[in-house]
Amino acid sequence: MQSVTYSDIPDTSGIPQAGAVAHRVYTYAVHRVCIDVPTCARDLDIPPEQVEETVRDLTHLRLLLPAQGSRDEYVAVNPMSASLQLLAPYDEELRARQYALEQIRQQMHSLMPLFRSNTPEAQRDASIERIDDLNAVRGILSRLAEECQHEVITSQPGGARDAGILEEAARRDSYVLERGVRMRTLYQHTARFDQPTRAYVDRISHKGAEVRTTGSGFMRAIIYDSRTAVISLPDNPQGAALVQNPDITHFIAQAFEWAWVTAEPFNPRFDRDEIRSISDSLNQTLLRMLASGHDDKSIARQLGISPRTCQRRISELMQEIGARTRLQAGYLIREHGLVPHTDDIDFPDGPSEDGA
Repeated sequence: MQSVTYSDIPDTSGIPQAGAVAHRVYTYAVHRVCIDVPTCARDLDIPPEQVEETVRDLTHLRLLLPAQGSRDEYVAVNPMSASLQLLAPYDEELRARQYALEQIRQQMHSLMPLFRSNTPEAQRDASIERIDDLNAVRGILSRLAEECQHEVITSQPGGARDAGILEEAARRDSYVLERGVRMRTLYQHTARFDQPTRAYVDRISHKGAEVRTTGSGFMRAIIYDSRTAVISLPDNPQGAALVQNPDITHFIAQAFEWAWVTAEPFNPRFDRDEIRSISDSLNQTLLRMLASGHDDKSIARQLGISPRTCQRRISELMQEIGARTRLQAGYLIREHGLVPHTDDIDFPDGPSEDGA
């Protein structure tokens, strides 16, 4: 197998960019049989030396070619033909590199039976693999995204996400969506108040992703083609568990579907009425959990907000209902019917704050 390295791929840094002047010169050329630098400079009122440099760039881009039998005249070229000529070597090298990567991947995969049968983990369930290294997790997510054929479903509790992680996810998700793979993503309502998250949702929504939010808690997971799931580890926020057990994966996917059907579509455009409605919904959930006796940490985890934000919202709500203590608040919530069915509602613990 021929080895392909980064140095084998042609450098694209020398390709000129077609700016405003280049656009004017090319437009001028398209409307004529041929052009020359002096006439073009005069008609467009552009300095001859700038026209000469622009013609040189357009020739490099294959958008202009010397007229037959002339050194000083140029003819316009169809952009599609120009791009084929210009990018042909890059396409060829890229295909060679993709072939080389596939060969390496197949070689590596062929060693998996040997590895699994000769490690201490061989006696354990091979359908569940613990991964503690963040870079290894990222590599697995990239591979699974590349191999996914039908659908990716993602549940991301906890409200706002790191901007760097969102940028990495946007690149990976865009690649998946551009291949026609369906993508559904679930957030908690509090994600709507984070600008980087809204920008990420706007970006992937334009490519066909479906995104919703809910006020309740749920597990952190990504499921590929209903066969492989990546879930968070309770004791390592940098790691993940790779699950390929069909029964467990089905259970995780079903939990997602239960949350999805009652969730609300995430409109990345700021809508004041919609935000007010979501805020009211969060307050209702907070009141309900407060009346049920949950502590701040449990409520914050359930709503996907920080403990400090949770304490502030509880304090504001207690002032609104005239409660001095949490016990009094619970009584007033039930007594005045501020939220329905507080007597029989019990909330399970939400996902860990340290989830992947």
